[in-house]
Amino acid sequence: MRIIPLFLTAVILVTTDARAAVMDIEGHHFSLDGKVAAVVFLNPECPISRKEISTLNEIASASAAAPVVGVISDPTVTREAAAKFIKEFGVKFTLLFDASGDLATRFKPAHTPEAYVIDKAGAVQYSGRIDDAFVAVGKQREVVTSHDLRDALAAVAAGKAPKEAKTTSVGCVFEAWKGSGTIPAKVTYARDIAPILNANCVTCHRPGEVAPFSLLDYSHVKKHAEQIAELTQSHYMPPWKAKAGFGHFADERRLTDREVELIQRWKAEGATEGDKADLPPAPVFSSEWALGKPDKVLTMAEPFDVPASGRDVYRAFVIPLDLPEDTYVIGVDFRPGAKTVVHHALFYLDGSKKARELDAADPGPGYASFGGPGFAPNGSLGGWAPGASPFLIGNDTARHVPGNSDLVIQVHYHPDGQPHKDQSSLAIYFAKKPVKHFISSLSLITRQLDIPPGETNFHREISVELPADVTLDGIVPHMHLIGREMKVQATTPEGKLIPLIAIDDWDFKWQDQYRYAEPLHLPKGTRIDMSARYDNSTNNPANPNSPPKRVHWGEETTDEMCICFLQMAVDNAAQAREIRRAINGQLISQAVKRRLTGGTE
Repeated sequence: MRIIPLFLTAVILVTTDARAAVMDIEGHHFSLDGKVAAVVFLNPECPISRKEISTLNEIASASAAAPVVGVISDPTVTREAAAKFIKEFGVKFTLLFDASGDLATRFKPAHTPEAYVIDKAGAVQYSGRIDDAFVAVGKQREVVTSHDLRDALAAVAAGKAPKEAKTTSVGCVFEAWKGSGTIPAKVTYARDIAPILNANCVTCHRPGEVAPFSLLDYSHVKKHAEQIAELTQSHYMPPWKAKAGFGHFADERRLTDREVELIQRWKAEGATEGDKADLPPAPVFSSEWALGKPDKVLTMAEPFDVPASGRDVYRAFVIPLDLPEDTYVIGVDFRPGAKTVVHHALFYLDGSKKARELDAADPGPGYASFGGPGFAPNGSLGGWAPGASPFLIGNDTARHVPGNSDLVIQVHYHPDGQPHKDQSSLAIYFAKKPVKHFISSLSLITRQLDIPPGETNFHREISVELPADVTLDGIVPHMHLIGREMKVQATTPEGKLIPLIAIDDWDFKWQDQYRYAEPLHLPKGTRIDMSARYDNSTNNPANPNSPPKRVHWGEETTDEMCICFLQMAVDNAAQAREIRRAINGQLISQAVKRRLTGGTE
């Protein structure tokens, strides 16, 4: 089962937090991100809510592209009671269980039922009644004359504004959470904490996975309550380095401030279990490939021995793809052989066969590889990190795999105290229909790094101007051990600022590939600015040199890099080459200018 987090943008919410651990009744996380949808607050005890179920079923059935999502948000209603309501009243649309009142405190409904229509950006375009069936409580029309929710949903789905943006809802007064602030009066594991952990933590914190202990049940969670509270308050867990609000990414592993506060309150109140009728169903993880049967599975030729202790190991493994012709790939799924020590993996394509030479020259399986893979890749199939969900690329877009390329899997191993044997595999899914666009990489890079020992605030900045319209699918910052911050933003010709990514606390051990929740369309003439900061002092605990030494650009562990890869969707290889050629020309010009001015900007 793929666990999908629920995203609601700050446009419709009263806070800037983007995530919420809200589940449907079956324990699945439902995403509203990038969707037009109707969100309707309901109450199982409200007669009007009950009577409107059939109408909502009809709207949901007729609007497959814009889902209807019900919300039950009442601290007196258990998840078990909500499930009974679905069965008894024949609810056929997704019903979310707002256990801690997260959605209620954000949307602030006045009645149940009360409906909202949000657009793809998350902005509320309509709020109010479902229709005019009820004139007042106890007064119902014989004939419905105004189908407000249905019409508003159809209009927004078509990219139009609804005829009316707001109507007055008629129903039972929404009394839940009033007088109790934004946090429930009593926080329990069953109702409040289990949904948060299931949404954000158990992908890794379960038996056989990378995390050191399980968080699948109350006994394990209570045992680690203080540690969970400490690490979530510091935002060390869940691991996610991109700055909140600076770029909007798919599958963000970040807790909201409210979720952190819930955990703190739960720990402070004694970490109680609560009513088991509130528990969400236990997550189910498929033992098969998450995206279905693969078209091709590639496995490391032989296992690699990961030592029990010592420094982290970076190793690259060459696997022939055996694809004589150009191919298009719409998805990959990585399965680490030694789950507890595989920190992350990157998937490069090598048409030069240089990786085979490096492999042959290095005894043992694969070859040592830190930083880059040791050759100039002619493509990429992305990467993997614990907690990442595999996905299929949509919109007639795929990754281009040049014929006769090798796959090179670069793996970062993090010893955990026990010896392991790793023989990881990669599943590949090919495009089944014609591809109109493919993903290509554009590198923002400067090799002019000369960082003096003891320097705490070494900066490097570069700027480029896009020579053509570009659609960005994702972004991958890259520095080594003394890197501390990286920020990338775009400014359109009209002066509109578009944040791409910011990392304020860079950690080489927690690198990630960031995929945008919605592709970003940047017009020709857009300026992209990248800035990076390095700390080559003893204040930086990641500094590999003690005392600090002068650091330059290079592939070794003690060297440094300054790169940001932009994943862009292009029409063909020629277009990608032209864009890269123009950008590389600008980067070379800046490098020459920097040398002529003695390294100053």
